[in-house]
Amino acid sequence: MENSEIYYLASVIFVCYGFNLAQGLRAAINRNETVRVVPKILCSIYCISASLIGVSIVPSLLSLFIYFHFFIILFQLAMVWFPKPKE
Repeated sequence: MENSEIYYLASVIFVCYGFNLAQGLRAAINRNETVRVVPKILCSIYCISASLIGVSIVPSLLSLFIYFHFFIILFQLAMVWFPKPKE
């Protein structure tokens, strides 16, 4: 694939935006606001899609990046789906 660096940069930007979305949901959860399931599902789909696109762009020689993307997926999903911590 030609210009894979540009595609990977776009993927990194999408993953950063996914963190922004997940942080917005996490902030609402921490403020005890009602967070419906639909935004959580949509944010999860977006985060998974952005990371999987990044994984598909990475050459197979760089398997460390693939594991890093799976860590990102798990971290973003934990931000969205875990309940508010007890005080």
